[in-house]
Amino acid sequence: MNTEIHNNIEKTENILNSINNSDAIQFSEWTKEKANLRYNGKFPEFPIYNNFIYWCNLGINIGSEQNKLRPVLILKTSKNFPICTILPLTTKRLEDDFWFHIDLGEIDSTVLVEQLKVVSKIRITDPYRKKGKLVTISENDWKKINLQLESLYRLRPLKNE
Repeated sequence: MNTEIHNNIEKTENILNSINNSDAIQFSEWTKEKANLRYNGKFPEFPIYNNFIYWCNLGINIGSEQNKLRPVLILKTSKNFPICTILPLTTKRLEDDFWFHIDLGEIDSTVLVEQLKVVSKIRITDPYRKKGKLVTISENDWKKINLQLESLYRLRPLKNE
């Protein structure tokens, strides 16, 4: 094994040995899975459409970033793009008071608008289906999501110096 790779793995192992065992195991499993996705993963053979919901492997992330296999709303993609912009969804409706969380009307999920992310299509595992049909968002949900996206991600005015 390349010495640099071995040293990096050894340093990572030392860090993981110093933390909670279940977290360390989960992180090491994701490291292996991410390497497999990166070097052996394949793009989905099914089409990926804007405004539809799919299952996506977000892996193990840092802090409050969304983790694991979860539903995501595809915001923007194109047939020949290897990436897509997504919004993670919860697997149960949150019904909380955060203005940037949109509870969907048609399915038991909340859109986490603050978690906007660009991912490789290799992370998309399956379409999200309800009674065998692809799931999309309602026009009402689309309007609410767009309003929050504009509010959260619009550039602020430049300051005159």
